[in-house]
Amino acid sequence: MGLGDYSHCRQRMSRGLYGVSGRAALWSQAFHPLHRIPCGTWRIEAQEQAQASSPVLEHLRRQLERAFQRAAARGRARRAREAVAAVAAAAAAAREERTRARMECALARLRAELLELRFQNHQLARTLLDLNMKMQQLKKQQDLERASKSQSPEDDAMNPECGNA
Repeated sequence: MGLGDYSHCRQRMSRGLYGVSGRAALWSQAFHPLHRIPCGTWRIEAQEQAQASSPVLEHLRRQLERAFQRAAARGRARRAREAVAAVAAAAAAAREERTRARMECALARLRAELLELRFQNHQLARTLLDLNMKMQQLKKQQDLERASKSQSPEDDAMNPECGNA
């Protein structure tokens, strides 16, 4: 076999399983069993290597598949936890907003009551001032009446208490 004999072998090996879709994707060039086969003949070693590596590759494929499934499950669980946390945060915000609204409503009622009490307080103060003025007027009027009665001498004789005043 000369150098020319290997050229058509190289062309055939470069096409190898790469022209076939599906299974060719599972093999990389480093592990491809045809790269160690001389042109046109199958050696028993290459076949045994391919058969021996098949269970190992299958095992690796299963491990990767399980790892991806676990990662996907963890991702779904994380997204679910985040969704639950978001819902809880929204519920807490809604509760806080309701509490704030209730407090503002209670404060508004208290303000209204305080304004009403203030108005009533002013009315009572005016009423008390009016009563005080009327009492003073009545007292002055009574004092004037007593004074006018005490100016008569006869009244002094009849009423000794008024005369001493």
